[in-house]
Amino acid sequence: MFQTIINIPRRIRKAAGYTWSGLKHLFRKEESFRVEMLVLAALAAVAAATPWPAWKKFALAAAYLLVPLAETLNSCLEDLCDLVKPEYHPGVKNVKDKASAAVLFAIFAAALALVALILA
Repeated sequence: MFQTIINIPRRIRKAAGYTWSGLKHLFRKEESFRVEMLVLAALAAVAAATPWPAWKKFALAAAYLLVPLAETLNSCLEDLCDLVKPEYHPGVKNVKDKASAAVLFAIFAAALALVALILA
């Protein structure tokens, strides 16, 4: 038990390394992820400049973070599909299209949250 507790910092460092590696890959290979990060930076700048209460700013950030989350999962599914079936297959296309639709739904959710926060 005590040995497990001692290993927690090492596990956190390893997990952080894997996360950093994944983020580097996303920035290098996924243009849509880079665009979404630019939008996030712009939203952060606008939120910092607005006189909104903190809860609205956090709600906006939380809603928008669903977009890069969905994009990351979409990217993972696409990479996995390409590994399993490198040549064209209608089933693989179907999976990729559905994952892309999930990104669109996340964008809609973020846009609706923004409108709701503006009107609130």
